[in-house]
Amino acid sequence: MARYLSLFLVASAAWGCAAGDPVDPTPPGLSRVESLTLATPRDTVYVGDTLTLALQARDSAGNLLTGRAVNWASSDSGLAAVSPVGVVKGVAGGHVTITAGAGQKTATVALIVRRLVFSVNVVPDAVCLRKSFTTSLALTAFDSLGQALPVGFRSVTWGTTDGLTVSVIPQPADSVVVLGVAAGTASVIGTILGVADTTALIVDATPLGQPLVCSGGG
Repeated sequence: MARYLSLFLVASAAWGCAAGDPVDPTPPGLSRVESLTLATPRDTVYVGDTLTLALQARDSAGNLLTGRAVNWASSDSGLAAVSPVGVVKGVAGGHVTITAGAGQKTATVALIVRRLVFSVNVVPDAVCLRKSFTTSLALTAFDSLGQALPVGFRSVTWGTTDGLTVSVIPQPADSVVVLGVAAGTASVIGTILGVADTTALIVDATPLGQPLVCSGGG
């Protein structure tokens, strides 16, 4: 009798779920996702900048659901990437679609990726710096018309090609203090929204009171 009952259950399962039918992975006791709404605070994301999308999942009664696994995808990751929590980062100019999926439902939003900063300039262009002394650099960003953008409108990332030769200490107003650590050469890089410029530095170990040599070799 048990054998016939097992065969009946297998046959019933095969009849009720044909090959290729979608399977809802929602665990027992959780309401099924019946609708997804994907919203964006604006339809533009700038290259090097981020944009956070808002996703709402609701059941058949319109109740807001939480704790659901969400799959995020970008139609072109070369234009914009999306994180597992719906944060979009602009990579290159163009049009892109972001898709969110939960349960058997999906929602999409179309975005335009633009480059806000077209060029930057770090000044001075080159510095001869005595070891253990500091100097200041400043970055100016320009738009597509060549107009200077406001100071502080986005954060500047400062770095160096050789942290053993110089160290960088970011300052307000898109500037940085550079300390000569050891004799040698290095570049300091200022980046804003993915656009960068550099300043070349030579750190000279000549003792204080003597003229700088600035040969680059120490």
